[in-house]
Amino acid sequence: MSFGPPPSPFTQSQRVAEARRSRRARMWAGAVLALVAVVCVGGWFLIAGSPEGGAPGAGNKAAVQQAPDDIRETVEKRPRGTAGHLVASVQDRGVKPNQNQETPGTWATDKVLVKGNDDALQAVEINSDDEAWSYDLPGPVCGWTKHVTVDGRTAILFKDKKEDGACNQLALFDLDSGKKLWQVVVPWKKYGLGDPPNVTMTSGVVSSAWGNGSAGYDMASGKRLWERKGIANCREGGFAGGKALLLRLDCTTSDYEPTTKVVKLDPRTGKERWRYDVAEGVGLVFIVSSEPPVLAVSAGEDDTSDLISLDERGKYRATVRLDGGHYEVNCSIDVNYSAVDNCNDITVGGDQVFITSGEEFGGSNHHTNRIVSFDLGSGKPVVKFEAGPDQMIYPVRMSGGQLLAFRTGTDNYAPFSLVSLDPRTGKEKVFFYFTVLNEAMSLTYTNSSDVIVQNGRIFFGGNMVRGESIKGKPVPQWLAFGVGSAA
Repeated sequence: MSFGPPPSPFTQSQRVAEARRSRRARMWAGAVLALVAVVCVGGWFLIAGSPEGGAPGAGNKAAVQQAPDDIRETVEKRPRGTAGHLVASVQDRGVKPNQNQETPGTWATDKVLVKGNDDALQAVEINSDDEAWSYDLPGPVCGWTKHVTVDGRTAILFKDKKEDGACNQLALFDLDSGKKLWQVVVPWKKYGLGDPPNVTMTSGVVSSAWGNGSAGYDMASGKRLWERKGIANCREGGFAGGKALLLRLDCTTSDYEPTTKVVKLDPRTGKERWRYDVAEGVGLVFIVSSEPPVLAVSAGEDDTSDLISLDERGKYRATVRLDGGHYEVNCSIDVNYSAVDNCNDITVGGDQVFITSGEEFGGSNHHTNRIVSFDLGSGKPVVKFEAGPDQMIYPVRMSGGQLLAFRTGTDNYAPFSLVSLDPRTGKEKVFFYFTVLNEAMSLTYTNSSDVIVQNGRIFFGGNMVRGESIKGKPVPQWLAFGVGSAA
């Protein structure tokens, strides 16, 4: 099963080898992923720690006063204790041996962890691991958004088996209850002009683009608010949502050279507010942030080479040079094929962009990295956070004025942790520590998995799993899990 057509000059696909995307979450039949004390041998274990200062509890609150249909921007509270434990896990016992199964999309609320699994959505209750609900779809999930509303809704695309597997069914779900709130058909045909649709959300609006057109739908009713038709020599490459709505246009010049434009739209009307023309010769363009607008581009290379910041009118501000791989930004269309905002290990906030350095090796099997921020007005570095010896650190998202980051241990001794970093002071505060079995380690690979921090917890979800068997019987495969404070 694939989420997209063969590569084209418009899609500019960078699909990597199957081996890089395959999941290695191997679990013996009937095994239970348990969190036990650090003195126990094997399995998951906790690293105990004394409570640090800060607000107690693991709840969250809005960064600003938000309406129920706004895209959530929560400020996370540090828990009382720094010992982590498993709070939720999703597994599948039915993956066929030696078969790859795509498991697209991971979402979390204060009540549930939800995982896309081929043609179904599965949800488990936080802190009980009991099934909360499941929803069987008519066809496989073929597009999704990472965005969730304040009241816990998100949108997905799935295939219509009645129309030869066309990726044209758009639906909005309540994550807590599993209720499908509405469903519409987007006017895209599998064998027609244009790439498969993508989907995103802004306040009160769900938007989808499908190559030769795009449309916006009222979040409350599913009613179509507007529709755009494809323009000459351009295709509607996809949307990035959140605080604002940006559209990437994949175009060609009169000499058939590929060019890219980024357009800001009014989410309620679809009218253009501004348009930015990316310089000719630039390859892939991803939209890292819609507000402030930040683009990740590849200039004559396969990998991302530069970040470009724009102002509120779509005018050029600055360029952040990634120095030939010295800094890393992982943007991919490997699974969510038509997404233009699928970039990991990068976060924007406080007029800065936070990215990771490349791995630095210090002898046999010893490596580390750091998070570095750059000013969006000047493109110059501002602050850096070291991972520490035999550890790696990755930005996840902003929490008010703080940066939330995930730190991994690389020497089988140092624990993993969820931390809060202060860009103003350079100080770090730990939420909690935890470690992971080798069999589940691939779910924590940030360049190929979903990493979510919500309600004081961290969640990991893979986007593909490979079936295994013991004596001809399928082995349960872990698709997602979450860790929270034990306090």
